[in-house]
Amino acid sequence: MAFGIMLLLGVLASYHGFNLDVEEPMIFQEDGASFGQSVAQFGSSRVVVGAPLEVVAVNRTGQMYDCVAATGLCQPIPLHTPPEAVNMSLGLSLAASTNHSWLLACGPTMHRACGENMYAEGFCLLLGSHLQTIWTMPAALPECPSQEMDIVFLIDGSGSIVQSDFKQMKDFVRAVMGQFEGTNTLFSLIQYSNHLKIHFTFTQFQSSSSPQSLVDPIVQLDGLTFTATGILKVVKELFHSKNGARKSAKKILIVITDGQKYRDPLEYSDVIPQAERAGIIRYAIGVGKAFQEPTARQELNTIGSVPSQDHVFRVDNFAALSTIQEQLQEKIFAVEGTQSRTSSSFQHEMSQEGFSSVLTPDGPVLGAVGSFSWSGGAFLYPQNMSPTFINMSQENVDMRDSYLGYSTELALWKGVQSLILGAPRHQHTGKVVIFTQASGQWRPKAEVAGTQIGSYFGASLCTVDVDGDGSSDLVLIGAPHYYKPTQGGQVSVCPLPQGRAKWQCEVILCGEQGHPWGRFGAALTVLGDVNGDKLTDVAIGAPGEQESRGAVFLFHGTSGQGINPSHRQRIAGSQLSPTLQYFGQSLSGGQDLTQDGLVDLAVGARGQVLLLRSRPVLNVGVAMRFMPLEVAKAVYQCWGDVPSTLEAGNATVCLSIHKSSLDQLGDVQSSVRYDLALDPGRLISRAIFDETKNWTLTRRKTLGMGDYCETIKLLLPDCVEDVVNPIILRLNFSLVGEPIPSSPNLRPVLAVGSQDLFTASLPFEKNCGQDHLCEGDLSINLSFSGLQTLVVGSSLELNVTVTLWNEGEDSYGTVVHFYYPAGLSYRRVLGTQVNSSLVF
Repeated sequence: MAFGIMLLLGVLASYHGFNLDVEEPMIFQEDGASFGQSVAQFGSSRVVVGAPLEVVAVNRTGQMYDCVAATGLCQPIPLHTPPEAVNMSLGLSLAASTNHSWLLACGPTMHRACGENMYAEGFCLLLGSHLQTIWTMPAALPECPSQEMDIVFLIDGSGSIVQSDFKQMKDFVRAVMGQFEGTNTLFSLIQYSNHLKIHFTFTQFQSSSSPQSLVDPIVQLDGLTFTATGILKVVKELFHSKNGARKSAKKILIVITDGQKYRDPLEYSDVIPQAERAGIIRYAIGVGKAFQEPTARQELNTIGSVPSQDHVFRVDNFAALSTIQEQLQEKIFAVEGTQSRTSSSFQHEMSQEGFSSVLTPDGPVLGAVGSFSWSGGAFLYPQNMSPTFINMSQENVDMRDSYLGYSTELALWKGVQSLILGAPRHQHTGKVVIFTQASGQWRPKAEVAGTQIGSYFGASLCTVDVDGDGSSDLVLIGAPHYYKPTQGGQVSVCPLPQGRAKWQCEVILCGEQGHPWGRFGAALTVLGDVNGDKLTDVAIGAPGEQESRGAVFLFHGTSGQGINPSHRQRIAGSQLSPTLQYFGQSLSGGQDLTQDGLVDLAVGARGQVLLLRSRPVLNVGVAMRFMPLEVAKAVYQCWGDVPSTLEAGNATVCLSIHKSSLDQLGDVQSSVRYDLALDPGRLISRAIFDETKNWTLTRRKTLGMGDYCETIKLLLPDCVEDVVNPIILRLNFSLVGEPIPSSPNLRPVLAVGSQDLFTASLPFEKNCGQDHLCEGDLSINLSFSGLQTLVVGSSLELNVTVTLWNEGEDSYGTVVHFYYPAGLSYRRVLGTQVNSSLVF
């Protein structure tokens, strides 16, 4: 017996099925609000959690925890850090290698006092597979900057200064000298009016047992104000080796005056260029109301180096000199960093190495947001080699305060690696830069900028290999502070540029409406394939949604090497626990930690980390077949008395259930419901189910993996008028996964994205030839029972016999129209069928 397949295999899907399980999350919890600030899946069964603000001991902040999925317990990781690693916030950033044999843990806030300055340089640990320390970065902390500084005071002793003010000026000089005790700094002092007097040189300062006492015998000169002449003497004489000036020392001049120069034979244009060429950094301090005049202010700006906001100070009187003492000290200490001819800035003293981190084939990369006056950059640490600093050009002024290295990522394209660094404060809108290596040098290749001020574009990064071919296809760029009236935060989907093409972002991902402070995009992670379509999916955190309860969004990869802009699942922290806060502040995915063959997602919240399991994905094939293939004429054609209900045939419905996810859970059970309907949409169905004597039938079954078929008898309850259109059998399907015994409360879920409605057609048998196109050959004959003439009034009845016959193929929907005179009235019609003729 042969079956005709009327509808081939199809894939069913529940449009409300979610890939991440929220019924039984595994929760790791420890005391302290900072637990969960960072998370990293590591090895085959553990989550490493950072608690960077936890106070471990005196001057030691930051704890890391080893949380094991099999037990649900966390243990502090015993790590030995050097004593100089003070308050480093260990665990603020974590990064695991792709093979999960190495873990990088960083504390970017390590404080170190160098003289009067407090530096924050950062410190990182590279851990092995057993969480043992393999390597520290840097291997040893650099010595405190020991930059030699030679500082000259050029003080105004003209007659316009009263003695009490002159004394206060001397007190200020002593105070500044005291601030530099313990540093490699020498002082010299010269007083000027229309006379010049060197009160002590660098040599005398260095040889004095009480250097500050050198200021005591200074007596005011009185006279005119030859400021330019005084500067020239400083350049020509004091910064000279004969007076103890050191060739390697930074040269600094502090000029204190109460007004404009007066009757000075020299102009500033005669002396300032010489000071510039000598590399002297100049600070100008103007005292008194004279500098309220524009010309006086301009003269003060001319004396000081540029930019004037960093090198020029104004106070109303000499008593107020003490108010700028700290500011002046900070400016001068900044000289210990990098300087040009006219200005100064820090190098790496405030680098905060490890603010972000990533492990690459060449070695660890540590984001250094504070390097070069917070222009930022990153350090690459090749093993057994000196680190390489990667940044934009130091002369690129527009990078100042950009925080380059706030986020770091690795991209691979056909085996060639690129580094991607985020700079969320660049020009207030943010920027992301791709660096590639050429001839041993890392250089910027492409960049893309944010569009909204304050959005923090580039605060988070995530490279995605959508199709799993080993090459990165795109970069997700988070802008968690992007603001819309109804949404907070967004993520740009930016395919990696090829060749010299401009880097552009094509798609924008957003969180749920109604959360303007949601911080969507604060955390990003590659999740892996959770829906069984062989494409990589991603998770995005929005820790500010629902009044900082937080949420996590799941987005599926698409076949065009992209990300579907509509999220597949939103997991609100409130649906997991009413006490959760900042759920989604950190994310780590892509590993199977529960040993079931399915990837898991670790989500950080305030004081907690939740491990969410992905669910087995089921595909269900459906086939519906009929036997016989057509409803026989003998069944649907009836004349005279209406026969009892006749059998139209059998419908065989088959379901084939299998998994598209490669898990280790074996057979899984599901509660299956399917609804069958005959001729849906018709007022009266032409067929019914024998079992229900109705046009609908519902089945509920618990099924495992495999093929399941059943045969259902169909009936024709009445003569069929419409045999041109086939009988339609419709199937609606739904599936709810049953808890898996080996993985408590985890349930399978239907694959996403396919139809959930199926139809099959059962035609009626017809005599229409091999081409299945019915072409009839109709004839008609009328007879009046031998009557030739109708006499009105004498004959009460007129019988008309109409014979209609078909000598061709079947004809359906045939209509015969009768027209009769107005004097006659219709009474009845009787029909009989003789062979293939129809007689009325």
